[in-house]
Amino acid sequence: MKSPVQLYLRVRLPDGSYPYLRAAFAANGRLRPHHAIHSGRATEFPGASYHLRYRIGQKRVWESVGKDPTLALTRVQQKVRDLQHVNDDGDDIVPQVVPDAAARTPLTAEQPKPPLLLNDAIKEYLAEVKTHRSAKTFAAYRTTLFLFSPDAAKEAAKDTQVKIAGHKRKKSTAKLTRQFVNKPLADITRKDMLDYVEFLKKVQGSVPRTVRNRVDFLQIFLHHYGLPSLLIGKDLPQYTEKKVRAYNPSQLAKLFAEATQDEADLLHFFLCTGAREQEAQFVCWTDVDLELKTYTVTEHLDLGYQPKDKEEGSLPIPDVLVRVLKARRERYPQARLIFPGKGGKPNGHALRVIKRLALRAGVNCGQCRNKAGKSCATHPVCRQFVLHKLRKTFATTLHHKGLPAQTLQRYLRHSDLDTTLKYIADADDATIRKTINSTFQGFESYAGGTR
Repeated sequence: MKSPVQLYLRVRLPDGSYPYLRAAFAANGRLRPHHAIHSGRATEFPGASYHLRYRIGQKRVWESVGKDPTLALTRVQQKVRDLQHVNDDGDDIVPQVVPDAAARTPLTAEQPKPPLLLNDAIKEYLAEVKTHRSAKTFAAYRTTLFLFSPDAAKEAAKDTQVKIAGHKRKKSTAKLTRQFVNKPLADITRKDMLDYVEFLKKVQGSVPRTVRNRVDFLQIFLHHYGLPSLLIGKDLPQYTEKKVRAYNPSQLAKLFAEATQDEADLLHFFLCTGAREQEAQFVCWTDVDLELKTYTVTEHLDLGYQPKDKEEGSLPIPDVLVRVLKARRERYPQARLIFPGKGGKPNGHALRVIKRLALRAGVNCGQCRNKAGKSCATHPVCRQFVLHKLRKTFATTLHHKGLPAQTLQRYLRHSDLDTTLKYIADADDATIRKTINSTFQGFESYAGGTR
């Protein structure tokens, strides 16, 4: 049966027009993020916003539901539930008829629902995100919303001992100095959002990219309840798009020279597979085939792990990693996880390992300071050394060695090629000088001119 609610993307075409295009779905029925049907094929439109289309009586209605694909699908399901009846042709939607107040009897009169308060909406929304999204995504939304409404953080702290906004409960409630009234969700204004931006900049000391992320997360939260974006255009916090960077051979040589055996194993795994942090955290020995020399990203529900976008995938691994893993298996013959933590449990501290190693190896830049004022010259806090940069090093190295971008996309398990291209760093001039010299070698005969 045709759904009464259709999902569209509002896109900008090269001719300057802004049409609504039907959202594209994969053959398995999964929504392809930010893809729409254009000229008969699925085309990516990064940053395009989703809209619902449905009818109320004879009137066609368009409703903006933001840029988040997952939440857009949630809004489709909610709207289908909200609409009460479908007419015979399966298209026009007729809302439930509510009797006039005069026709109601006191016994059957319906009391209007009280408005949804901000803190109640936050509690409800976070419960849903915790169920359906990853732990890191939940933590990001939780921090954003608790910073926006400190009262919501305090209410949550009464019922749980978990960390709030990245700090232990006692410290977090003391640090959340922002004042905000718990008013109806629909009464949040543009000024509230702008005040939040100022709070993040001046009180929290957040960098521009973090401020923008917080605002985007907050607006996705509003979209979830059918509210529009309150900050658009020039109101949105601006940030500088970082250039893609990979680790250079000199940095890697110093890291490996200083690394313990276990640290070297972890570095090899990241560099030779392009694994994400959680993939390395939950990788089991059953996920690698040392005879076929393959690694497969595999779901492990009993460990609480699902791959990103719930998508498994395999890739070949080089001989050097095979040798490293065989030696590691001999050292840890009973382990289930390849890189276990204490008690054989998943180890979520790979980033800490890399940062401490970088400090020991003397490769920190010496210019970074964290919020506590600690310098990376003497502490493991250098922002130049992060796990995701190892994934970009994997992508950059393979691409510069001639691996086709489409194959690299499959190895990185990206849904679109544009995302893969953002993982490839430019080669430095010294690296490509031989290529340049060999390319233009034939021009030497023209160096003296023809006359």
